[in-house]
Amino acid sequence: MDLLEGRHHIVVPCSPGVAPFLNKELRALKMPIIEEKSTSITTKGNFADALKLNLNLRTGQRVLWRLASFQASDPDQLYDKLIPLPWENLISADGYFSVTSVVDNPTIRDSRFANLRVKDAIVDRIRRVCGRRPDSGPLRDKLVFYLFWQQDEVKIYLDTSGPTLAQRDYRLDPGKAPLRETLAAALIMASGWNGSKNFINPMCGSGTLAIEAALIAQKRIPGLLRQSYSFQSLVGFKNMDLLALKATAMREARPDRKIRLIATDIDPEMIKVAKENAVRAEVDDVIEFLVCDFAETPIPQGGGVLICNPEYGHRLGEEEELKVTYRRFGDFLKQSATGYEAFIFSGNRNLLKEVGLRADRRWSFDNGGIACDLDAYPLYSGSRINS
Repeated sequence: MDLLEGRHHIVVPCSPGVAPFLNKELRALKMPIIEEKSTSITTKGNFADALKLNLNLRTGQRVLWRLASFQASDPDQLYDKLIPLPWENLISADGYFSVTSVVDNPTIRDSRFANLRVKDAIVDRIRRVCGRRPDSGPLRDKLVFYLFWQQDEVKIYLDTSGPTLAQRDYRLDPGKAPLRETLAAALIMASGWNGSKNFINPMCGSGTLAIEAALIAQKRIPGLLRQSYSFQSLVGFKNMDLLALKATAMREARPDRKIRLIATDIDPEMIKVAKENAVRAEVDDVIEFLVCDFAETPIPQGGGVLICNPEYGHRLGEEEELKVTYRRFGDFLKQSATGYEAFIFSGNRNLLKEVGLRADRRWSFDNGGIACDLDAYPLYSGSRINS
């Protein structure tokens, strides 16, 4: 039995609100949708598909490859079902792995005990076959196994990603209140922007929205820059396979179309950080970065998408100060951005009311534990204004 051969279930977790956009990505990659939940989608494919997903997905958090599913009523049965699996084909005898779990079984009071029984089975199997045993511990920089144990149903997965796929390796300095790359990509997908029109990003912060938009415009897959994945620690994995996938993706990338991507911020230090991030993402020649108040952001003719992620003002006293900013931003949209569709992403509904425009669409997301909304405002002649 080879745990990486054949077609297996693959689970891709995502943050709340992102699943519809992850679904769209998976279908574009010709992957079937087996099950969609609020924070994950299950698909099915071979191990080459798992590698492809790691490199291509913009909105997924990680790629989990199902190794086995079976029934076990207690820890001893769990151990007995796991030890026959050929773990030596995945982990070298001098390798390292960790185990994490979600457990809802009446015989388990502490999930760490379930983790320990998984570790015991893997180590005992490899020691029996190889005469030596790998190390295990809490670090997740090598191979990670996920145990999902609900009542008697057990599913165990290999995390093929390692660190979350939000880590594209271009953002060394995230700035304050960073927006995760995967969430930024989902916001852009929600806006319907596909690189065919202008993209304007006032209050750009560290530049994540503008950089993700530039990657989309150039058809550059998000995994091109990333240097390490968990699957590289598998026994027998050849990095040439990964390099070949990246080389194919580079050939399919295209230069940016005749559009403008403009990102502005009033803070010179944030623009400096954004430019450095864009250089690492290799899109610095695509984005126009400017230091200015948002109201001075250039708005080119031709229409497009304008999107921003202003501060939410959750600290005492900040909300009152930010009401002025949100009102000014609404005035800026009405006066300067006619012909565009504007999107504001915020975790404060009271502040969004200050914009003075009525949203015609809304999506709900989670941003670092904060419930947030993305509101859409079409800025055409006769746009509706709140009374």
